[in-house]
Amino acid sequence: MATSRQASTGFSLVEVLVSIAVLSVGLLGSIGMLLTAVRTGKEAATFAAAVNLARDLSEKVRMNPGVAARNDAANTYLVVNWSADSGTGGASGGCAAAAAACDHESLAAWDMDEWKRRVAKALPGARVSVCFDDNPWNASAGEYAWPCSQSGRNVVVKLGWVPHADAADAKHGGKPQRELPPRLVMQLVSG
Repeated sequence: MATSRQASTGFSLVEVLVSIAVLSVGLLGSIGMLLTAVRTGKEAATFAAAVNLARDLSEKVRMNPGVAARNDAANTYLVVNWSADSGTGGASGGCAAAAAACDHESLAAWDMDEWKRRVAKALPGARVSVCFDDNPWNASAGEYAWPCSQSGRNVVVKLGWVPHADAADAKHGGKPQRELPPRLVMQLVSG
């Protein structure tokens, strides 16, 4: 009887190995969830930065309606297919000083130059279009489109950036950023 009592009082090696295997699977699952949460948090922060940048541009455009409402080359708020690697344009400095004499067109050029610098810093692989577009939604593809109609009275900003998540590449079939649709489209001036 002493031997049977002694055999039932401890764990066997098999039970210990099974418990270690179950614990390992649980830890791997929690690490995967943590990585997904961090990736999603980064993407949410980038999207929030994009929304704030679009809102900021909207305020700048509304403060200078004489330039923003024009659909011609004198409207320096209009930008077609600008990307972060193409630079900002170099109009800075003209309206920065307190005593600087600045007309409406110069103010618009300075606003856009500074805004593009902030976009390039905040959004990875940023791409921007600010244009007149009455129909930015591509119904056949079920997503927003980069091309602008250049007609109507609605000025919109279209922002795109390289997603942080690898899942976004799989969602878009591994397309390069130039072929991805805009991730944020916001109306700046209504018609």
